[in-house]
Amino acid sequence: MESNFTEIYPYQRLGSYFQFTTVQNIVVKINLSQDPRFFPDNPEIEEACNFFIETDKHSMGQDIRLRNTVLDILANFLKEHDPIIIYYCDPLDGRGHLRYAKFNRWFGLINDPSIEKHDREFTIIDLKTDENDNLIRSEYAMYASLLLRKTHLDYDAVIRLFYSGDADKTGKL
Repeated sequence: MESNFTEIYPYQRLGSYFQFTTVQNIVVKINLSQDPRFFPDNPEIEEACNFFIETDKHSMGQDIRLRNTVLDILANFLKEHDPIIIYYCDPLDGRGHLRYAKFNRWFGLINDPSIEKHDREFTIIDLKTDENDNLIRSEYAMYASLLLRKTHLDYDAVIRLFYSGDADKTGKL
């Protein structure tokens, strides 16, 4: 797969992070680090990577170069490795579904039929205590996407494990 995203920001790799700065002077970090928590009972499944985007401040408006740079990093990473990439959309601010929808739109621009994207929604139950030791229970819808090549050595096991299990993944991620 060749990246066809021509208008991108220059970026550098810093260990498991890729970093670049936008024209709005926003520092963007793309994390693609291995995470053994994804398949703890299946150590034979290697190179499962956590994918998330961090910024040092909020963007003001749409930045096509930011999107293109993220997609270029992702496309090149998928080309150079044979990873399993898992993206969880943070739901705590109520915008998890919006992140999920944006990731779907962005992934649609990576035109590589050898890569599959699988999606899942499940519930997270958050239990906390307040200053009076009262239990506070919150439920969040969590959206996750899995990217991998159709030719991945562990394809069948990974897909089965991604879709299996309880609807409630509290404490199991």
